[in-house]
Amino acid sequence: MFFGSVDQLATAIWVVVLSLGVILGLSIPLGPRQARLLLVFLVGCGVYAGVAILQIVPNLSDRLADANWGKANELLGLQLPARVSARAQIPREAVGHFLLFVAGVLNGFFVGVSRRRTDRLFRVARYVILAYAAYGIAALVVTPNLVLWAPKEAYHGMLTATFINHNTAATFIGAGFILWLCRAVLSLKAIEAPSIRFLLLMPWNETFAYRALLLFAAALLCLFAELLTSSRGGLICTCLGAFLAMFLLVRKTFDFRLSYGIPAGVLVLGVIAVWLGQSGRIGSQGLFDDSRFRVYGATIDAMLARPVLGYGAGTFADIFPSVRSDDLSSWGVWEYAHSTLLEIALEMGLPVAVMILAAALGSVVILLRYAQRTKDRSEGSACAVLGVVALTYLHSLIDFSLQIPGYLIPFSILLGSGLARATAEHGESAPAV
Repeated sequence: MFFGSVDQLATAIWVVVLSLGVILGLSIPLGPRQARLLLVFLVGCGVYAGVAILQIVPNLSDRLADANWGKANELLGLQLPARVSARAQIPREAVGHFLLFVAGVLNGFFVGVSRRRTDRLFRVARYVILAYAAYGIAALVVTPNLVLWAPKEAYHGMLTATFINHNTAATFIGAGFILWLCRAVLSLKAIEAPSIRFLLLMPWNETFAYRALLLFAAALLCLFAELLTSSRGGLICTCLGAFLAMFLLVRKTFDFRLSYGIPAGVLVLGVIAVWLGQSGRIGSQGLFDDSRFRVYGATIDAMLARPVLGYGAGTFADIFPSVRSDDLSSWGVWEYAHSTLLEIALEMGLPVAVMILAAALGSVVILLRYAQRTKDRSEGSACAVLGVVALTYLHSLIDFSLQIPGYLIPFSILLGSGLARATAEHGESAPAV
């Protein structure tokens, strides 16, 4: 996806493509639990869309209306109808991103109904992300001042692959790292030998060992590309998502006792924290960005001023200059709140933000229960999806990768397929990784 598919033309093309996929998927029969979950998802999307439409209805409520409409009428001598939203229409970008997420989840859900298609989806996802990571490394060496064929205007010396922002690239490649790592660890289950000596003497196990080495090499390539992005948030969230996936997978695959797992998990998290504290930008600039915290504070204050219906879908870039604090550096334009949840709370209101938070937590619970109960070869995909979802949700709290179509599309498809598998009937065969 060139440049993260951030322009309107690319977004429109993907909306058409994914919509065609949804139309084709409507003929696929769903199980009762799958149909109920899909209905809940569509109801939530309907609530979100309904609030966005209410925000642009003229003269809906004088108490909830944006005061800027009255100020504009007074200063310019106009008779503009007041609206809740700061805009008269919903921005095209906001509409496009909403449709991409809905269509992406539906496509993934319809794919997740079939074991064969889900198996193909995860295999393609692994290799595609690996190709992006390899290209990013090569481009950083050969054409360090270009993103594809365009001049690189920012993030010089950092891997961005085909994305503009290195944080989005880090999240995308981090998802690939988790997918490859789960597949590599699961491959070790096929190797049965009481010792290294027996392992080397058995041709059957030797074949599996070479395959496991190649899988781990692919995971390490993604991790190397992740480090080259120099994204602090991306690296931290990737490590946490990978740890969650590995903890569940190792515990299930090798009968790892929970009493041993908790101390081992604390130890591993400590090692990760020390390692991250000494690496790259984290070691030189620390974990936190003061400017970002000031933006969070200003966003929260603005949200609390209008907590019910917010300022309108897609209006953050319009609203933030009026609430920008004096102690924030004047350099740069803040087009995003660098926290997707906070931005939703500002634009759509606190009730909608709470609904989305509850839906995100609910999806984590569903995927976690799925990862815990699977006992066949689908356990690798179950843990991988949970790790990718954890990575993405955590990163969305501190950045805007989910607001970039180039990451929103593959994530929503993986999320939809994971939820479909998690709600499949217990007697149905599950997909392999």
